[in-house]
Amino acid sequence: MKRKRAALSRDLAAGLSVTRVRVALYQEKGSRFRFRGEQHGGLFEIFCLDRGRASVQSDGRRFSARPGDCFLYWPGHFHRHQASGGDAPHYLTVAFEARGAESLRALCAKRWPLPARLRTLLARVVDDGGTKLGAAALQRARLTEFLVEWLRLGHAEETPAARPGLEAAYLERAAGTAVGKALEFVEARFASGESLDEAARAAGVSPPHLRRLVRGLTGRTLRATRLRLRIQRAKHLLSQGGYNVKVVAGEVGYESVAAFCRCFKAVEGVTPTAYARSIAARGPTPLPEE
Repeated sequence: MKRKRAALSRDLAAGLSVTRVRVALYQEKGSRFRFRGEQHGGLFEIFCLDRGRASVQSDGRRFSARPGDCFLYWPGHFHRHQASGGDAPHYLTVAFEARGAESLRALCAKRWPLPARLRTLLARVVDDGGTKLGAAALQRARLTEFLVEWLRLGHAEETPAARPGLEAAYLERAAGTAVGKALEFVEARFASGESLDEAARAAGVSPPHLRRLVRGLTGRTLRATRLRLRIQRAKHLLSQGGYNVKVVAGEVGYESVAAFCRCFKAVEGVTPTAYARSIAARGPTPLPEE
């Protein structure tokens, strides 16, 4: 059975390749965000919710999206999305052109709760954007890989929608590694003042060895990971409205508002106050004109 499914996936994905990535963005919207919708010929579009809640309309169907849910919009099909339940949605948008894409029809007009490994792969597509030598080619290759993996998931005997425990099982396996345990420890306690060496003890390895493993696998240090988690949480709170900077600083583990503001500006390039004002006024980011 597994061989038959693998063969089917190869047949469906045969000839599939991304020829151009037009848009690859991580977008942060406010709790009142509403996108009126659009349709565009020649472009596929991926919408993947990272935080908050959203209401999504795709090809005449409506969905209630939660973090981790992903949608594929077929060229020419009307689609729109908006904040739901008073939560500010943060999401990835990727618009692209592709050859041999008929197999992608199987992914359209459905809600796909993606496992962590696929969300990470999609995030890398966004990160790969830029003007560096080879960036565009790497981005196209990474997105093609993501689509093939998504197709394999979609044509498995049981999809994530039918098996809610699939992502949990993946995370459980990841937690069995030293790095997985350490990252889990940091994520659960990112707002506390605990020593990062305690993460090494939780992972069952020495601090120097863990530092080498984490940097080798993630490209960043545990301290940088904790800072990223703190700033992400702060951005989420600021985007909701009703939280002042002092409260947000305390929520993410800073006793000093000044220290929080310095760290926030170092990461985001703006102060927390300026960020809160900008996201409150931010509207939808349109796709380029055809």
